[in-house]
Amino acid sequence: MNATPPGEPGAQPDARGVASANAGARAKVLGWARRSIDLIPTSWLITGAGAVLLGATAIFGGLEAAAVDPTPTVAVGETFAGSDLEMTVVGVELSDDPDNVMVFPDEEKSERVLVVTVDVVNTFDKPRKSAALTEKSPVVDGIRIDGIDDRPEASRADDGLGYPTLQPDVPTRILLAWIVGPDDFHDGDEIRLTLPDSTHYVGQSIMRGDYWTDVIVGATLTTTIEEVATP
Repeated sequence: MNATPPGEPGAQPDARGVASANAGARAKVLGWARRSIDLIPTSWLITGAGAVLLGATAIFGGLEAAAVDPTPTVAVGETFAGSDLEMTVVGVELSDDPDNVMVFPDEEKSERVLVVTVDVVNTFDKPRKSAALTEKSPVVDGIRIDGIDDRPEASRADDGLGYPTLQPDVPTRILLAWIVGPDDFHDGDEIRLTLPDSTHYVGQSIMRGDYWTDVIVGATLTTTIEEVATP
């Protein structure tokens, strides 16, 4: 039986030559890519990048900030709930020397007293102060009048007690009083009030107990002043 002898193995390529050839091919491709990019106008690149950015922002909700809810408005006699209080403005009066307020006008300067009457209910389960005596108060003396920088003095309407404590779920009528000049306000003037809201926290370390902070304008109210003759 005759058999054909196996052929001689062919010559193997040099490894260094292969590596050199691959490197040359990569260099040619990179050079072509650079030349191609150089031929694209810069304005096209900017436009393309902008399109990518807009597409991405559309996917994630767009460039506009989330809409902010407008501040609520209330009317005289309408209740606003904020800072765990229900506050109902009853009216605004201007007089020379009203009863049961915590301010004392100077007659020689013809000073007058502007009073906001508010019915308040403490909806928290513990007694609370009606006044914080601070620039930004979360409670009743946080009610402010546009155009008056000073905070009001708070008193109870029935007996004039200053800064009364508000018992849970017990309605209390509060007088908020400001001293004003003789020509600052008049009968029938329209004024704007702001009512406070805040966040309740419970202190666990340095500050213990319940407190209300992060005070904001919770609602606004526009009404007219009624002049009241002093009895």
